[in-house]
Amino acid sequence: MARLTALTFLILQTLAVNADVYDNNPYNFTFPADPGVSGPPLEVIHAYFGQWPTGIAVSSTGRLFSNFPGGLDPTNVNNGTPGIFTVGELVSPSTEKAYPSVEMNTPPCPGGAVNLTDPQNPVGCGSADHLIAVQSVVIDPLDRLWILDTGRPLYTFPNGSVILLRSSYGGPKLIGVDLSTDKIFQTILFPPEVALPGGTYLNDVRFDLRPNVTSSGAGMAYITDSSLNGQNGIIVVDLGTGDSWRRLQRQPSVLPEEKFVPFVWGQPIYSAPDPGHAPTGNLTTTSPPGYISFGSDGIAISADGETLFYGAVAGRNLYSVPTALLRQRDDAVESELVKAVVNHGQTGNSDGMETDSNGVIYKGNNEANSLVAFDPATGTTQTVVRDPRIGWVDTLSVADDPKEEGRGFVYFTSNQLHLSGAMWSPGEEGDRRKRPFGLFRVPLLENGTKISAPEGAR
Repeated sequence: MARLTALTFLILQTLAVNADVYDNNPYNFTFPADPGVSGPPLEVIHAYFGQWPTGIAVSSTGRLFSNFPGGLDPTNVNNGTPGIFTVGELVSPSTEKAYPSVEMNTPPCPGGAVNLTDPQNPVGCGSADHLIAVQSVVIDPLDRLWILDTGRPLYTFPNGSVILLRSSYGGPKLIGVDLSTDKIFQTILFPPEVALPGGTYLNDVRFDLRPNVTSSGAGMAYITDSSLNGQNGIIVVDLGTGDSWRRLQRQPSVLPEEKFVPFVWGQPIYSAPDPGHAPTGNLTTTSPPGYISFGSDGIAISADGETLFYGAVAGRNLYSVPTALLRQRDDAVESELVKAVVNHGQTGNSDGMETDSNGVIYKGNNEANSLVAFDPATGTTQTVVRDPRIGWVDTLSVADDPKEEGRGFVYFTSNQLHLSGAMWSPGEEGDRRKRPFGLFRVPLLENGTKISAPEGAR
């Protein structure tokens, strides 16, 4: 009993000493802390251990497709090296294969995707029958896969400098693939006055398949030009005739904000125009090499097809414009179009966008490690999911779960673009991306689903 009493006394004495230390520490406060996560758990769909991805497209049967742009990562450029492709199908939780074929992903020019006929003046290969540098893959409401090819790969000179090449006719194009046969059913080539060889960077595409919007009845496509040198705009395509034209050329809503600096994972992000010779040091020793200059990039179309939403990577504002004006061929409509642009305010710095059946616009908020949703009906933005594993939401795809009718999801790639060699943060240097890159999904809000094909669409 005496031993138990002594032990009890020792414990009480220790607690008293600790309490005294605690009570006498004037800085021992408990502050509210950022939880870092919110929303439903991220469902991991795929891990990319090989090439670096941007796009994701999900079919009605659950097939998954991604693209690996040679215009943003030199290791994605096919120069004849086996195993390099710019479009792939995801065939296991961590592997991909060339799609539609290895041959189509192997351009025939001297230098592969790069035409080295004149080694002093390399250009993008102009083969209309091959994939050169694909920036986006999208599945339309008819469950067809569309491939958007910039025709502009990167080229690394012997001294290590890396540049984005000019395109050649036949490189910039929009290709439609029938997923029931895996065969090409349409190829639309963009002329140099639409896809400006040294300026245009075809980025993302959305479709309006209502048969009454064109005389052909085949519908329209809308493409963002995220040009790095200010040649930004919206490209409009008649899917029936293959005709294309530019709208909102160099207008404020499609241009990058001046000296725009986003903050991702707590770091300010600048542009490194030559990824092969990115600067070192910090802001006390190094001036910013450049500012993020991607203009109109993310794009989404309203559920009724009447409104097109878009925004610049170098910005935080969301804009929209009536599609009826975009479809008009007369250039005189441009002044009316500019007046019709609506600024919906700041909804977060983002890359890709998508729409669900409720008309909600989903987009990344890269400065908050999150995916957000903007409701045009109320003008409000809310967080859908937030997670520290989200590092630059690049591309989104809305799809219904083939195993559960009426249950929709938004899929998105998280590819660490802010850590690539094309970006620079003070005190950091080089390519800091770490594999794997991620493909995730979360449920759509309010029982949303993929937008259905309109009656009579073909």
